Amino acid sequence: MSDSVRSELARMRAILYELEGRLEAGEVPPEGLPEFKSTVDEIRMRVWSLLAAAGSEEPRAAAERFRLRRAAELCRTLSHELDAGTLGADHPEWPDVQQAAAQLHATIAERAGRAA
Repeated sequence: MSDSVRSELARMRAILYELEGRLEAGEVPPEGLPEFKSTVDEIRMRVWSLLAAAGSEEPRAAAERFRLRRAAELCRTLSHELDAGTLGADHPEWPDVQQAAAQLHATIAERAGRAA
């Protein structure tokens, strides 16, 4: 592992430990944590995509494929669980999911239309 990667990992750990300490001390408002969690989730997914793409002749394309496959898997799982009743339809987050899915659908259609 290169020194620059080690340095970046050390910085990320330091940020996490600092946030953890501030949270325990009551210095971080809990309402800011969902955004932090979302950012950490995005970083985690991108790291996995980079690892999956390592050694590929086209690492960017491989990382993009990984992310898109993961997104499709998540959508299929949510749909299946909702249909099967294992995930309730009464969650207040559904309108956000539906809006994000509609926006993604529209953006894909717009970009695909331009590429055709």
